[in-house]
Amino acid sequence: MSNSDGAEAHPPVSTESSLATPSTPDFSNLPLHTKMRILARRAYEQYETRCDLDALETSIQCNRVAMGATEDNHPEKAAIVNNLGVALSTRFKCVGERQDLEEAISLQQLANALTPDDSPDKPSRLSNLAVSIISRFEREGRAEDLEEAIGMWTHAVELIPDSHVHKPTLLNNLGSSHQTQFEQLGKLKDLESAIVLHARAVELTPDSRPEKPSRLSNLGNSHHTRFGQLGKLEDLESAIALHARAVDLTPDGHPDKPSRLNNSGNSHLTRFEQLGKLEDLESAIALHARAVELTPDGHLDKPSRLNNSGNSLKRRFEQLGKLKDLESAIALHARAVELTPDGHPDKPSLLNNSGGSHQTRFEQLGKLEDLESAIALCARAVELTPDGHPDKPSRLNNFGNSLQTRFERLGLLEDFESAIKLFTRAAELTPDGHPNKPAWLNNLASSLSDRYERTHRDLKDLEKAIAHQSRAVDLTPDGHPDKPTLLSNLGNMLQTKFKQSGSLDDLDQAITHQTSAVSLTPEGHPDKPGWLHNLSNSLHTRFNEAGNASDLEGAIKYSTRSVELLPKNHADRASRLRLLGLLFDTRLRSSNSQADDATHAMDAFLEAMQHQNSHPLERLRACGQYTNLLSEFPHLFTTPPRLSLLDGYKYALGLIPRCIWLGNNVRGRYTSKELPIIGAVINNAVTAAISAGEYGLVLEWLETGRAVVWSQVLQLRTPLDDLRQLHPQLADDLYHVSQALQHAASSPSSSLSPLTESCKTQPSLEGQAQSSHTYALEYEKLITQIRELDGFKDFLLPKTLSQLTDACVSGPVVVINVHESRSDALILHGAGNVVHVPLPDLSLFRATDVQNQLWDLLRAKRFLSRSRCEMPHRDEHGEDRGGRVTAMDPPDMMRKILADLWNWMVKPIIDVVCTLVPPSTTLPHITWCPTGPLAFLPLHAAGIYPKHESTNAHSQTIMDVAVSSYTPTLEALLKPRTKVTAGDTEYPKALVVSQPATPNCDPIPNTRTEAENITSLIGQSTHLDDTGGTVQAVLEGMATHDWVHLACHGVQNRADPMNSAFALYDGRLTLSMLMSQHLPNADLAVLSACQTATGDEKLSEEAVHLAAGMLNVGYKSVIGTMWSISDYIAPEVMKEFYTVMAEQVKAGGELQPAYALHEAMKALRSKPGRMNEFLRWVPFVHFGL
Repeated sequence: MSNSDGAEAHPPVSTESSLATPSTPDFSNLPLHTKMRILARRAYEQYETRCDLDALETSIQCNRVAMGATEDNHPEKAAIVNNLGVALSTRFKCVGERQDLEEAISLQQLANALTPDDSPDKPSRLSNLAVSIISRFEREGRAEDLEEAIGMWTHAVELIPDSHVHKPTLLNNLGSSHQTQFEQLGKLKDLESAIVLHARAVELTPDSRPEKPSRLSNLGNSHHTRFGQLGKLEDLESAIALHARAVDLTPDGHPDKPSRLNNSGNSHLTRFEQLGKLEDLESAIALHARAVELTPDGHLDKPSRLNNSGNSLKRRFEQLGKLKDLESAIALHARAVELTPDGHPDKPSLLNNSGGSHQTRFEQLGKLEDLESAIALCARAVELTPDGHPDKPSRLNNFGNSLQTRFERLGLLEDFESAIKLFTRAAELTPDGHPNKPAWLNNLASSLSDRYERTHRDLKDLEKAIAHQSRAVDLTPDGHPDKPTLLSNLGNMLQTKFKQSGSLDDLDQAITHQTSAVSLTPEGHPDKPGWLHNLSNSLHTRFNEAGNASDLEGAIKYSTRSVELLPKNHADRASRLRLLGLLFDTRLRSSNSQADDATHAMDAFLEAMQHQNSHPLERLRACGQYTNLLSEFPHLFTTPPRLSLLDGYKYALGLIPRCIWLGNNVRGRYTSKELPIIGAVINNAVTAAISAGEYGLVLEWLETGRAVVWSQVLQLRTPLDDLRQLHPQLADDLYHVSQALQHAASSPSSSLSPLTESCKTQPSLEGQAQSSHTYALEYEKLITQIRELDGFKDFLLPKTLSQLTDACVSGPVVVINVHESRSDALILHGAGNVVHVPLPDLSLFRATDVQNQLWDLLRAKRFLSRSRCEMPHRDEHGEDRGGRVTAMDPPDMMRKILADLWNWMVKPIIDVVCTLVPPSTTLPHITWCPTGPLAFLPLHAAGIYPKHESTNAHSQTIMDVAVSSYTPTLEALLKPRTKVTAGDTEYPKALVVSQPATPNCDPIPNTRTEAENITSLIGQSTHLDDTGGTVQAVLEGMATHDWVHLACHGVQNRADPMNSAFALYDGRLTLSMLMSQHLPNADLAVLSACQTATGDEKLSEEAVHLAAGMLNVGYKSVIGTMWSISDYIAPEVMKEFYTVMAEQVKAGGELQPAYALHEAMKALRSKPGRMNEFLRWVPFVHFGL
């Protein structure tokens, strides 16, 4: 006969108190019943801790006094009565006095009568009464007591939700009572009920709970009893700990031995998945390996057995972190796929599992090849799975997971949107009762939450995420191994909601869920470090909000444990270490700082930044935190740190190319979250180098960290002559891969498009993205191989100062850096000399403020419209190209802005430049390379402008003393300069495009006049007017002409810079189209359109505008505009400009477009009334040589 462990009491609520217990016995102001209730509770807790019967007696006496002092209609009456009943029932179990039991039952019946069904305390009070009645049944054997106890537990179970911590106790007790009733009456329905209830109790009980062995024992007893009644083998297998005896009964030579080994392995693996017992996993691995060994090659079941063996090894890797297991799993899965033809019904499943193994290895080691393999395999699995197949949702989900992972690594938005649609479809195809529904809801919720965090556009995303995640939690029983994951993720989403709502309730709920996730996850489980990390992060947030030191200490404890549990080579290690360092840094800055906080923080940041397998962005962030700590608290380090401040920044700059990956198209690189972080790191690094007097290093670092995406584009266009001469095959390979990448970068089809209603087209689109990523991996391998060759160790590395000196051949180059701590200019001149000019009057606040003033003014006057198409306003002079001003310009505001720029930075720089440049009759040429908010300011027009033109003699402006140009990088100035021979009739060939009436855009009629003026000045010119100005005609013309003049609408697309465009007659000529062109004659581009040099304030270091784009597709000089220009003014400016350019060509020598534009501006300003029309003449600027 089996022995039942019987009914369990309700320890957490057996005695109840909603009152905080005072820390001292002095609580004389409380009512008598409250005092006694507190003392009773203390005494009962002392009994529970020490089994002290005197304490139990004290509890009973205090409860009696409390009950006597409480009015019948008092809201606490039921709780006090219940507590006294529980104490008496407990004494009966200790002493055996029947009177105690009868009084306990009477009191608990009264407590239940006083408690309505909708009270949260009702289930616990029903359970406590049932336990007492069962005690009486066990003593006296009265059947009516057993019936009454069953009724009470049934009622309690109905009243309490699955997520309640005491649901398993109630189910277990009800199951035990049904088991007892079967043994009393022999009714099979009682035994069936017992099995169902015990199974439910086991399912809801985590392995870590002390009641788990009891509930497993009771379930085993019930199965054993039913086996004895009905003889079902599955009941026997459950009764003997669910062991499969079939394998033991099958001789080794039997043909079914592999099948039975395989099936037994599957059952052991399933039990491991449910209960987490490692011995089940080891048994599964051994059984599966034996099944594979005994199955001959060519057998139809060989692939499925290889697959199952791979699954069990993969799970052991996830449990123990042994990389050998994962490598074996990948090999087994690959072999299974290889042996299975495409038409086989198991092929999609095998592909799916193989993809999962590759994704796991990527998550462990961070190798992009594994992620690309996972995506390809999962995409193929989806493609081969017919609609309506029960596994379709699972495969859609896994495909979504792989795309989501790639988005998190590379930032390609198409991956993100496609993943959300895949998760949505998987959830829609799965009914609520399906065991996988919670997992699909979890993934959908996580992606929606991530989209909200990244865009902050639609709060509905976050609300839907929390709703889906809550539903996933509700659908998952407490004992399910996925419950901690669901709880932790729900906590993360509530923390995100807190950031939006500011409600501490949201944050408290987040911490509650994350704490549960940690407590439900056994030690050794691979997810434990992640749940500890999430909990630590939320506690840190609450500390920052509420200032409770215990939250910070808890965060440090959990974060430390998370790092300890995570394998050394895990891809998440940098992020975990970075949080740990941040926590020590936080405590360092608090009133509870400890002596070694700075050292602990520094060590964590340093290990994070040097962790090779982690995401480069996490490593870059760790570099930023390392250097910030070192620069703020150098006095705290008694010994020199392992990396100095400047060495830390050098390390950070080495990570930048890895953060912005070539495998993404250019749009993906511009919209990634990495660029603003890179900009901040560069700004700090440059400031530190300036403070250290390392001015040459400053220029090198700025070249590395500014215009990162453009630098990559140029890298793909680099001539390979030296390499081809010595290593022709490598040069050819690199050329072809570069061409493929360049095409992919500029092609809209190079990335995964958002998923359509049908999933059938997805893999082919994914194949296109796969190709670009494969090319990127091959490109990186080739670059590594080339740098190992003699004489090529610096191949395509950022240029050193000595390689940048030619940038200042035509005049000084001025780099300006503005930081919250200081502002400085560096002047590169002569043979590569660098002169430092401090700018004490310029601050980051002032620079940002003057930028905002200018942009507010331009927006108010509608000079920052995105395209002419949106601006229908006219005046007597015609229309502005991109926005007509309908009121007078506000000269006072512009006068102040230009004066501030002059006083704060331009004049101090000019004063130094004048000492460096030899006297000449020609004005010196200065090329400005500003950073941060300065990149959007008209430094070329800075000066003191009198209010009345009659007093212009008293003006002080840069235009009086120098000619200005701009450049996004120094490298853009290293192109060969254009020189012409006097009287050359073959140069230049100019393509002139005018669009007076582009379809779907407002007319700009003066573009035709502008073009006719130019063609009259430049003999070798081709004019494409109106309908002749098609995209194809312009592209073909640019390939055969030296100069191009575009008088049309300009469209600046800040969301997708590569789709910034010129509006032509039959469509838009985008930068992405231009990038794919070979323009061997490219020399001068004049962009007589709106906002062609405006840029994006969020990407100030990236020169995201049409003018920079034209430089990077090959043009040496570009004329652009900082804001919208007038259709009336533009023809005047261009006529003057080309007049000077024609004179330069006629005279021969080096062409100087900057001087030509300078003369055009002088001519325009000299006309009556024009000087103070700043918004009309200031926007014209020159970029490049």
